[in-house]
Amino acid sequence: MFNDVIVGVGDYEAGRDAVALARELAASGRPFTLAYVEVVGPKRVPRSEAAWPEADCRRARKWLALLGDELRVDAEPVCVESHSVAKGLRTLAATEDADLVVIGASRRDEYERLLIGDDTREVLEDPACAVAVAPVGYASRPSRLKKIGIGYDGSPATERALAVGRRLVRDLGVSLSAFEAVPVPPQGYDPWNAQRELDEDVEEARARIAQLGDVEPQASSGDATEALARYGTSVDLLVLGSHKHGLIDKLMSGSTALQLADSAPCPLLVLADTPHAASPH
Repeated sequence: MFNDVIVGVGDYEAGRDAVALARELAASGRPFTLAYVEVVGPKRVPRSEAAWPEADCRRARKWLALLGDELRVDAEPVCVESHSVAKGLRTLAATEDADLVVIGASRRDEYERLLIGDDTREVLEDPACAVAVAPVGYASRPSRLKKIGIGYDGSPATERALAVGRRLVRDLGVSLSAFEAVPVPPQGYDPWNAQRELDEDVEEARARIAQLGDVEPQASSGDATEALARYGTSVDLLVLGSHKHGLIDKLMSGSTALQLADSAPCPLLVLADTPHAASPH
C-alpha cells in the first residue's frame, strides 16, 4: 500500500472519485493530503499558501474539508498556486515526498481539451511518483479492488509494474493478472496463414506470462491501447509502467497511459519512469 498519498481535487465529482480510489490504495491508518491547485497566469509569480488572500484560501480549504468529511477520510486540506495543475501537484509531491498522486479522470470533451488542455493527461506526463486515475463515477461503484491487472511485455517498465502489482496483491489479498497486447507486424503475415500465425503469437505471449508463475496469463492481438481497454473490463485496477516520450510522441497520440487516462473502464495506476521512484511499501 502507499504511505504518502496526495489527492488532487479540481472539481467536486472528480474529487469524490479520486478520494474513493485513494482510500483503496492508501495504507491503513495513514492520512493523506487533499490538494487544490489554483492556476495562475504565466506572468504571475505563484505564491505560497501563506501568501494567498485569506478569503480565497479559507474557501478552498473549507471545500476540501467538506469533501473529506463527506467521504469520512482522515485528510489534510492544502491549497497551492502554480502555472498548471500538473506543475502544482508535481511540486507538492516532491515537497511532501509523496509516493502516490491520485486524480479523477477528465470531464472535458475533445473540443475542450483542444482549447484549454487536459489536466489529467498533463499530470501523467513524466510524473515524479506513481499516479492513479479514478474513472468517472468511481465513487458510486458498489464493488472495489478484487483483481489487479498488469500491462506486461517483459520490458523493465512492465517488470516494475509487475513488482508493484505483486506488492498490492500481498497487501490487499486480491488476485493478479497480466496481459500482453501482441502487435500485428507492419509487413503483415503470410496471407494464406495470417490468422493462424497471429493466433500462435498470442499463444506464445500467453505462455511467456504463464511462466511468471503467480499470475493469470492473458493476451490478445491488435492496437495496444484498444486491447488494454478491453482487458481493463476484466480487472479492478490496471497497472502500467511509464516511458519517457519525445516531441514526436507528444505531437502524435502520446503514450498508452495518456490515451487510456480519460476512457479506461477501471482505475489506472501509472508508475514513474524510474526504478528508484516511490512505490508501495
